[in-house]
Formats: sequence, structure tokens, C-alpha cells
Amino acid sequence: MKIFLPYGLLLLAGLLLFAPAGKIWSQTNGAVHMEAMALLNQPESKAKVDSIIAFTMRNRKNNLMDTLFTAGFELVKKLDYQAAEPRLLDAYGVYNRDFSKYALALANHKDSRAQAHKLGDITTEIHATNNIGVVYRRLDENGKALTYHMEALRLAEKVGDDYSASVSLNSIGNIHIVLGNYKDAILYFRKSLPIAQKANNMLGMAMNYNNIGEAYEYMGKLDSADKYYKESLYYNEKINNHKGIAISYNSIGNVLKKQTRISEAIALFEKAKRITDTLGDGLYRANNYNNLGNAYLLQKQYDKAKAMFFDALLIARDIGTMTEIKSAYEGLMKLNERTSHLDSALLYSKLFKQYSDSIVAESNNRHVRQMEAIYDTEKEKARIAFLEANREKDSVLRKNDRIFLFGALILFLLILTSGILYYLRYRLLERNKRLSQELEIRSQIASDLHDDMGSTLSSIHIFSELLRKSGTNKEELLTKIEANAKDTLDALDDIIWLVKPSNDKFSNLCQHIREYAIPMFQSKGIRFVIDFPDSVSEMPLPMDTRRNIFLIVKETVNNLVKYSRCTEASIIARNEDAQISFAIKDNGIGFDPDKLTDRNGIKNIKSRAGKINADIKIVTACGEGTLVEFWVAKDKPVYEKSTPVAPGMRNQK
Repeated sequence: MKIFLPYGLLLLAGLLLFAPAGKIWSQTNGAVHMEAMALLNQPESKAKVDSIIAFTMRNRKNNLMDTLFTAGFELVKKLDYQAAEPRLLDAYGVYNRDFSKYALALANHKDSRAQAHKLGDITTEIHATNNIGVVYRRLDENGKALTYHMEALRLAEKVGDDYSASVSLNSIGNIHIVLGNYKDAILYFRKSLPIAQKANNMLGMAMNYNNIGEAYEYMGKLDSADKYYKESLYYNEKINNHKGIAISYNSIGNVLKKQTRISEAIALFEKAKRITDTLGDGLYRANNYNNLGNAYLLQKQYDKAKAMFFDALLIARDIGTMTEIKSAYEGLMKLNERTSHLDSALLYSKLFKQYSDSIVAESNNRHVRQMEAIYDTEKEKARIAFLEANREKDSVLRKNDRIFLFGALILFLLILTSGILYYLRYRLLERNKRLSQELEIRSQIASDLHDDMGSTLSSIHIFSELLRKSGTNKEELLTKIEANAKDTLDALDDIIWLVKPSNDKFSNLCQHIREYAIPMFQSKGIRFVIDFPDSVSEMPLPMDTRRNIFLIVKETVNNLVKYSRCTEASIIARNEDAQISFAIKDNGIGFDPDKLTDRNGIKNIKSRAGKINADIKIVTACGEGTLVEFWVAKDKPVYEKSTPVAPGMRNQK
């Protein structure tokens, strides 16, 4: 809806175009304040609500915004102006997002989307859907963000909304940048840019130029990056977009920093900081502070670098952006390494690794590819359906004597095409289902790698540094390095065993349990019995079932050796009708389960049993030993041997 402002306000806006650059910010705020006051003084009407929505979308930082939104919502309710509520909610969500109130922004956009869909307001539904994706991107939840941006793109292309399609394409490109797919990102930005140029949308052009520059920067093509960053700055300055100007300063500064022109980079970062400090957008402030911290670090201005990293961390934690938290921890890790504070360096190294798992990023990449495949398939289906519909319309124009024959042919083609599409969609859904299951397992493996190996590798690095610098305690440090290296090798061995396809039989699981348990029992002089049934040795076991059975046994044996003080122990499996039972027993001191429910990994053991739907029972008492017994259902037919066999291998000491 077009809003006609009083002539005086238009004249003031025109004068601002020729005002000195240093005065534009304050004068613009004054004009905005005057316009806001004029809106509040308008008579109550639907036109006033529309004017408030248009104003708040153009001016998101004025201190009268809360008052305007309150007035807008009150008028919507008073006038029963339901058609305006989705638009007002969406504008309010953008306002809250700009102040890093992400939970509130999500709620606003989702309410807007639901109401717009109910009212048939497709334009607002698309805008709200894209805005939900933007909030999720700021929260580093790229999988969810992609889902909403893809949905917005489908709707925008369906109704011919070029502006929203451009926003969606730009956002999907940003997700590819986060995942390291820089060439794919550039393809999306180049699809979005002509749409923005056609509509003379300078903000969209500025965003696309900056994003293309960012992709080239990460690819190491600094000259190309600098060219596109400066194009973005040109358009941001042309429309007086302060946030965009600050982003451009930061981007050009990063190129200068990589060209070792550190002083010039710091000057631009400081100019950006003066703007971002006034905007109230925590994400861009945290990014700006991290950029300054890294530049100061290169100049060995360690106190300034430390202050910037801590400020960035404080802001990033407050708004919940993992990317900037990770960057701050990385900066603090490098700072403490360079200042020889190795204990602090180790601490920040562990925190940094918690936010940067390359395998999880690869899993997100797989999700992106799946979503794009579904989008491309549905787009092709729509194209085929469109062609078939046109073909059916054309058939009406045929001669009467061929109508029946041609109509029958069209019907046959439609049925055939529908059958093929149904089959292809079924295949695609089944494939995505398998990929989702694989993604879940790989994500768990990634988590295990991170938990088991991340901290130990960091410890090895720090202990090695301490060993290099230390004149004493070398034996103790070497012992710690050796222990950490052994833990890492053991964890890696478990992962390799798990993912190797040839290890999918019950007999391989039994062998892996023996290889773990026997050295553990022997290290404490415990007499032991290990007995597994040969009758199901060829039975295949899914990866997650093998993994959780082994981890339950491993956790139980580990606790048995550490705490039970036993002299005898046994691990026995039995082939029963529809299930396999496992029993781990010792004659140790036992414990009171009512008082120590969290001890010895009981919760962890029960949790793993639940993941494979296994029944589990723990029988123990003080002084009476412990029995851990669980039953795993057979998912597939058991491969019994045709002739009787001797009992399973028994190992005794």
C-alpha cells in the first residue's frame, strides 16, 4: 500500500540528501521521529494501521517503535481489522530480530504465517516464512532455516513474487557459505542478483554483492572479493543503509587483514564499530568485535584483543549465536597460546571444539542436498503437470472426429505420468528415509568422535607444549601423553569396528567384546568366564544395535573392574526363542541401588538399552555382588547351524 506523506516531510527528506555526511544520521532520526509522531496523531482508522505497518518496516530503530506497535495492535483489535494483523505481526518480528530477541521474533513470524495462511494472504505468508528462516540462520540452525527458505521459494515462484524469490535464493546461498559450499553459494547469489536489479531493489543488490564477495574471500580470491565488497558499499551508501555500510566496512577490513594491511583493516573495523554500537543488533556487534580482536592479535596488542574477544563472547552468549561464540573462543585460544598461558589455551581449545565439528557440518550438508533434491523433483513435477494441462486444453481445439481418441491418449499419458511420478516420489521418500537414518547414526558417530577424541587430542597438544617448555616432571607429562594417546586409539578403534560393513554379524560383536573385556579382567587378576552361543554367530545385527550392545557391556565391565573389588566375573549370552539375553555378573561388594541410582553409569546403561528397545534388569545389594542382565529382540530370522556345536569359547584365569 502506498503511503502519502505531508509535503513538509517530503521536503525535509529531500534536504537530507544534500546534508553533510556527518550530520545525516542525527537529522534522519529527527525526521523519522517527526513522522512517527504524525502517525500517532492520525485519527483511528484502518488506513492508520496500514501506515504504521509501512513505517515500521522502513524505520526499525526509532525509540517510538514500541509505542507504534502497541497502537497498531490495539487498533487491529478495536476495528476488527483481521487482514492487517499478519502483516503487523511480521513487522514486529523483524523489529524484535533486529534487537536479537530471537525467541520473540520466531513466535511473531510463526503467528503471522499461520494467520496469513488462514486468510489466504499469500504475500505475507511468504514474507513470514522467509523471516522464520532468517531467524533460524542467526541461531545457526541451518537445517530448519533451509526448510523455511525452500518453502518460501516454492510459494514465491508459484505466484510470481520475484522479490521474495530473490530473498529466498540469497538466504539459501548464505547457508551454503556456512557449510563451505562456496561455488554453490555463488550460483544462488547470481540467480538472486538479476531479480533485485530488475526491480531496482538496491538493498537486495547490496546484499548479493556482499555475499558474492564473501564467497570469493573464503575461496582465497581476495581481489574479486574486494571488488564485490566495494560494489555492496556503493549501494549501501546510496540508500543510506547504516547496517549495510557497517557490514561492508567489516568485509573490506577482512580482505585488508588477509593482505597483511592490518592498520588499514583496524581503521575500517573501528568505523564499523561506531555504527554497530548504535544499532542494537547483537549479531553484527559480536562479529565486529571478533574482527577487531583478531586484528589486534596480529599486531600483538594483546590487552585490546582480549577485551574485544570477551565483549564479543558476552554479546554472543546473550543472543545465543554459536558462530560468534566459536569465533570468540578461537580468538581467546590463540591469544593464550601466544602469551604462553597454556592452561587457559587448553580450556578455550576444548570450548572452541565444542562449536566446530566438521562431521556434523557434513551431516548438515547432506540435509541441504536432500532438501534441494526434493525441491528440484517437485519443481519438475509442476512443470510436467503444467505441460500436460496445456496439452489437454489444446486437445479441445481438435476436430470433433478426433476428440475421443486424443482425449483417451491424453488420459493415458496422464495416468502413466502420474504412475511414474508416484513411483519416483515413493523411491525418493524411501531414499530420504534411509538417508535420515544414516544421518542420525553418523551424527551420533560424530558426537562420539568429538566426545572421545576431541578432548584427548587437545590434551596431547597442551601436554606436548608443556613438555617442550618444562625442565622437570617430564616423566609425568610423558605418562599423561601416553595415556591420552591410548584413549584416542581405543576410541578410534571402536568407531572403525562399528562402521566396517564386514563386522555386522553377531560373531564379530562377540569377538570385539572379548578383545575389550579380557585385558580388563587380567589387569585386576579377576577370574572370568566369557560364553557366547555359536548358534546365532552368523545372525546380522544393525549398526545401532551392535553399537549399543557393545557400549552397555563396555560400561558394565568398566564399572565392574573399577568399583566392584570382585575376584570372579562372567559375561554370558544365551539364544532364546525371540531374543538374545546378555548377563554380566560379579561377586564383588555390590551397592545400594536406591541410594546410588546415578552411580556407575546406571542411567547411561539404561538409556542405551532404551535406544534398542531392550529390557534391562540390575540386581545388586551391598556385599552380594552385581548382576546386569538385558534382552535384545531378534529383528531378523536367526541363522541356526544345522548340526549341534560345542559351547561357546570360555576364557578362564
